[in-house]
Amino acid sequence: MPAREDKAAFDALTDVSVPPYINEELIATSIADGLRVKNVRIVERTVTRAVPVGDNYMSDVFRIVVRFTGETDGCDRSIRRVAADGTQTVSLVVKSLPSAGKRGTIIEDLLAYEKEVAMFQDVVPKLSRMVKDTFFAARCYHATNQPERVIVFEDLKALGYVNSNRQAGFDFHQCALVMEKIGRFHAASMRLAEQEPELMRKQFNFNMFNPDSGKSMEDIEAIFGKGLEKLISVAKTQWEDFDPTIVAKLERLLPEYVERLRACLQQDVESDGGFRVLNHGDLWSNNILLRYDPNEPTTVQDVVFVDLQISFYTSPGIDLNYVLANCPNYETRSRLDELIDVYYRSFSATLRQLKYHTIPTMEQVRREIHRMEFFSLVSIVSVLPIVLMDKTDEVVADMESLMDGGEDGEKAREIQYNGVNYQRIEKGKGRMFAKHFSNNNWMQYFIM
Repeated sequence: MPAREDKAAFDALTDVSVPPYINEELIATSIADGLRVKNVRIVERTVTRAVPVGDNYMSDVFRIVVRFTGETDGCDRSIRRVAADGTQTVSLVVKSLPSAGKRGTIIEDLLAYEKEVAMFQDVVPKLSRMVKDTFFAARCYHATNQPERVIVFEDLKALGYVNSNRQAGFDFHQCALVMEKIGRFHAASMRLAEQEPELMRKQFNFNMFNPDSGKSMEDIEAIFGKGLEKLISVAKTQWEDFDPTIVAKLERLLPEYVERLRACLQQDVESDGGFRVLNHGDLWSNNILLRYDPNEPTTVQDVVFVDLQISFYTSPGIDLNYVLANCPNYETRSRLDELIDVYYRSFSATLRQLKYHTIPTMEQVRREIHRMEFFSLVSIVSVLPIVLMDKTDEVVADMESLMDGGEDGEKAREIQYNGVNYQRIEKGKGRMFAKHFSNNNWMQYFIM
């Protein structure tokens, strides 16, 4: 019998209502297309949630363990066993991007389904082949938008990858593995952009603000704006030792917060000599899976990326500011410059391997980080509280509640901004905010 905490987590994953469109036909098609199996017949299937409710904000993710029969040409890494009766077993991850509710509007507005399918079916395989089959992300077995948007992947858990403890954050070694891999990813994307410039510039030309549509603008404003409002309120009334001058600057920022975020993301980075890469776009701990060394069970051996639904061809400062703001644990936050060095070594070495014509210097990389520093502030103010939110039975902090002005949304934000981990990082004499607000170059972002 599992311990009480483990049992609660188990119950949260097994208490699942499966949408009717995640059915036997979808499963059989996914196995046939993704694993090249002929004459698929489903013998048995077991469905659980791949992540607990509230841990995945844009989508609903299910794990389906399938026992099936069929004709295969060889042994695929994802087919784990062949039983005496001739049946085989495979584990699938099914991601549903719903069309209903406010989530549906945002998913449609951001072209999240279209981007993710392009990334997993086309772009990521090309990037992987460029850099000696580096394992960036799971294989996509099947995708359809009828009757609902669904993408079926190989199950990374079956390959030994696990979710991290987002509340704990990553230690230096874990962060270094992320920086090494995103360095290779960025470098390979620069080579691919040379070969297929239209793909990058047209398919991945925005992140959170679609220039051709604004249907979800109010909802996006709600997520970011309400978070800043709550931070100001909590800092003024409950954080006794927080610098009041920083609170005052946050208050002056509030009316233009979202517009300044939009301006940051929509910069023409090449107009003044900057450079672009394909950014993951949402590189935080929930979207990074870890594989531990079987011989050293406390040591992470590899990392892999998931949720490539808002990838963005722009300055690498997007991913670098975001990951460094959201992923490191408390002890690692004093070593961010070292992590940038790790990134640059991987990035530049991969470009040399690919014989890229002009390799950006470390100074240029740091310039791109500086260019997008406002995105780091947004991450600290609006994203990090969600990342570090203490687990609670009081409320589910999903996207619908965070966009909503009702009681659940307010309760979720109250828990987030008063979380022990968040306060530990941000509250102590305002060190993190002080760093940003004391930098003269940051002053352009604030109403003084």
